[in-house]
Amino acid sequence: MKLKWDFPTHNIYKREDTKGANATIATKIEAALPEQEAYFTIAGDDRRPLLVLRECLICNGTDDALLSSYENNEAVLIVTRWFHCVKLPTDILSDEHSFHTLFEGDHPPHLFVSRWDGSNPIELRGDLSRSELLGNMYATLKAEYKKDAKKAAKEITKLMYVYDMLDEKIQRLEITIDDELERRGPKSKKLKKYRKQLEAAQKEMAAAKEKEAVLSNLQLKNPDEAPNALAELLESRKNGLPAGQ
Repeated sequence: MKLKWDFPTHNIYKREDTKGANATIATKIEAALPEQEAYFTIAGDDRRPLLVLRECLICNGTDDALLSSYENNEAVLIVTRWFHCVKLPTDILSDEHSFHTLFEGDHPPHLFVSRWDGSNPIELRGDLSRSELLGNMYATLKAEYKKDAKKAAKEITKLMYVYDMLDEKIQRLEITIDDELERRGPKSKKLKKYRKQLEAAQKEMAAAKEKEAVLSNLQLKNPDEAPNALAELLESRKNGLPAGQ
């Protein structure tokens, strides 16, 4: 399992008239977006709750701010699938960075979760234990999804062991079939049995993945939530221009 990060980028442009009929140019400017606009922009069309990481010079290029180097991260990795995971660069603290308003203050958080629009934020400090970290993440998921994320995560954890067992079984049977073909050729009487066992193991794997897909669908409470102001903003951003221009 790997964390799937989104790396949002954003440029602000303004229109300027130039000589000639109906002629304009778009000029890039550097400025921080208002806080609400910054959240709308990084969320885009994704209504999952946000998990936002601000990289620093120490953790740059890693997931160390979230994952532990000495504790099992499997549970955390499973839970992150229900978040829109956003990673922002080290220069986010610059006043001119588009998303600077997400990390203002004397002690800006390194990592936090919130609703897609930035409301109900919970800071996830690096000194939290795995149980505290997961507790905060589950609190956000409980508010945003119809189904129980904790229960689903426990069942998915069990499936991880099933995957390991089936992977090993499938690899072993594939090797056995290759060895049998090399020793006795395609007419070997044992091949049919081995291939039947391999087919059964592959079907078990497919069934386990289907079960995981069902468990992963927690169903957002507000999947289509998008105020008119947000819709206008997103449309304007597609054109690279400020809303209302």
